[in-house]
Amino acid sequence: MMEQLLEARGESMFPTNGAGPDEDVNVYLAGLLADFLTGHNDPRIQWGAGPVLHPPGNELGPSSRADRYRVNADHRLLFLGLMNRGDGLRRRRVHFGLTAEETRRRDMGIGQCCYGMAANLMEGKPGANSGLVRVLRKLEENYEDYVHVLGVLATRRFGLGAVLSDRDLAGLFDLAG
Repeated sequence: MMEQLLEARGESMFPTNGAGPDEDVNVYLAGLLADFLTGHNDPRIQWGAGPVLHPPGNELGPSSRADRYRVNADHRLLFLGLMNRGDGLRRRRVHFGLTAEETRRRDMGIGQCCYGMAANLMEGKPGANSGLVRVLRKLEENYEDYVHVLGVLATRRFGLGAVLSDRDLAGLFDLAG
């Protein structure tokens, strides 16, 4: 997974260390991708704007609230990058009443916000993993770029998405004519 991710980063507009040292983010993303392949969905993942509209309650400690934001941010990052949709829970790629661009902007904002909230809840707290806080900050600050990298990984390395050659496309027109 790491090799494919690094190749995708090299092929993308956001290569490794493009905005400062971020090898730690590569390790984090490779772990997310490996976990994603198991097909397990964390029950704390909320669809749509749920993580922002229905934040975790104060009855949970800061660490538990941070984890809830983090898993929602991770889910959105993976689905926006790999599947070009904000989450894997809702039925429609485009949210009802919004355009595709508005839906994408909203989903990007929610993912970015969730990384920021997770980092805020962990930063400076006793026992918090400072390395993870740094990774979450980098993901927050360059969210759109990391979504782009995962999109490159999905299309160029994994072959996800429809890719038609000129010959295939011409054949479609011949069938319709």
